[in-house]
Amino acid sequence: MMRFLIVILFLVSVSTSLAQDTIKKPLENRSIPRIPHGADICVPDYAVPIDYSYTERQLNYDLHPGILPLRLNYLVFSNEAGNYSRCKNFDVKPVSESYAVLDSANNFGYRASIGVSLRLQRGHWFNKTQFLSGWSSRESVDQDHPAFSPNHNYGYYWYNSVRTRTHYSPNETFDLSFGIDNHFFGEGYRSMIQGNQVAPVPFAMMRVNFWRLEYGLLYQFNHENIPGSQLWKFNALHYLSYNITKRFNITLVEQVLFQPTDGAFNRGFELEYLNPIVFFRPQEYSLGSTDNVILGLNTSYKFKNHVVYGQICLDEFVIDEIRKRSKWWANKYGAQLGVKGTVKTLKYIVEGNLVRPYMYSHINNGQNSGNMGLPVGHPLGSNFAEILAIVTKEKMKESDKVYAHKFSYSAFAMFQLKGEDADSLSWGGNIYESYVFRPKEYGNTIGQGLTIRNILFGAQFAYSNIKFPIEYYVQAGVNYTWGETKTRISPMAVVGVRSTLFGTRRFF
Repeated sequence: MMRFLIVILFLVSVSTSLAQDTIKKPLENRSIPRIPHGADICVPDYAVPIDYSYTERQLNYDLHPGILPLRLNYLVFSNEAGNYSRCKNFDVKPVSESYAVLDSANNFGYRASIGVSLRLQRGHWFNKTQFLSGWSSRESVDQDHPAFSPNHNYGYYWYNSVRTRTHYSPNETFDLSFGIDNHFFGEGYRSMIQGNQVAPVPFAMMRVNFWRLEYGLLYQFNHENIPGSQLWKFNALHYLSYNITKRFNITLVEQVLFQPTDGAFNRGFELEYLNPIVFFRPQEYSLGSTDNVILGLNTSYKFKNHVVYGQICLDEFVIDEIRKRSKWWANKYGAQLGVKGTVKTLKYIVEGNLVRPYMYSHINNGQNSGNMGLPVGHPLGSNFAEILAIVTKEKMKESDKVYAHKFSYSAFAMFQLKGEDADSLSWGGNIYESYVFRPKEYGNTIGQGLTIRNILFGAQFAYSNIKFPIEYYVQAGVNYTWGETKTRISPMAVVGVRSTLFGTRRFF
């Protein structure tokens, strides 16, 4: 049934794209910064922030905001009739990814870089590209990671970053995109399936939107830098998103991670996974491979100005072992539950995440769910539990009949329980450690190994201008860490400027 439905969606999208030359009101009823009817202005796509916060744009039920970036991510134009159409536009802007951070141990980190962003809109094509270059010290998970270079392993390095994304959207039904960029699956601040906190990767993606359904295919080319060589690995992902009602969405995701070499056999990109209408798990069995298949389910329900959302991600599991409550090592899964919304002028999110030991790991690094030494899913990898809360107040300042300036004030808090590997054994906390070296079969619990607890409190002030994809921010916070490690209190202060063309900066 699902295969038949996918074929119908694909045929409808192709026939619609061939028959439709122009687009009438492609963004009608979609939320953008307040532009009075008659305002002659092109609004950049980065003017509509895509972040954890609940926005009116996410209430457009014909969209599927659980898969980011949003499919229709191009410039818009408002004319006197109140209709929106595409802008034939090209612009070049200066951008920067620079910051300075100081913690309690007087560890000073910094990055000083400058670059350029380009945006081009021609007909049904849209492209945004960003180049950055400069000098940097060791970076953290909340900073931008450049493609193709595992800079988190270096003390000091020359920072070079390139991101690019090209869309071909002949109509509202079909979208084809490719480039070097991140993707995000879910409604939360974190993602159990795939987050955008890692370095961008080369990709190709197709999205078909019809009725209440959206079907998508995503092919990614991840890699790992190991001494003396570079290990490429591939990820094939497809999903089906269904808006059951105007407020209730459910999305099914299946992805397979595999390496181009299988022992002495050089298989390249497995052609079987290019088939858009197959399920990866049976296909993996038919190939006789040990590829890593991960299943995900994302759901959300919207009511008034709030969204309740959840996510479940399954790597491996045996139902009989779950029923026995044996805590078998191979019952590997992650779960998320959260709520976000607005209360008067405040935006908020409260979220809980947990991931079992050995989730996302595999026999070797060519099949784990990682890219350049970092987890693709949650930044903590596996073997942890987390609770977080963020409150943000935004103030928009009007200029030339357009809300052109944005000030935001945020406060955040987080608690994490994490189990690290110890005694040269894999306790399931590091996805880059093979699960072959696990110490036991049963009795595995979250936080096992070297147990560490961490509490973080902090605040941030940020300013951005609609005319430039740049945000200026100041952040301060304090970490309190204890457990089977040295207890320490770590204040931290950060000041910086960053590009917002490819997404928002994370607090932690």
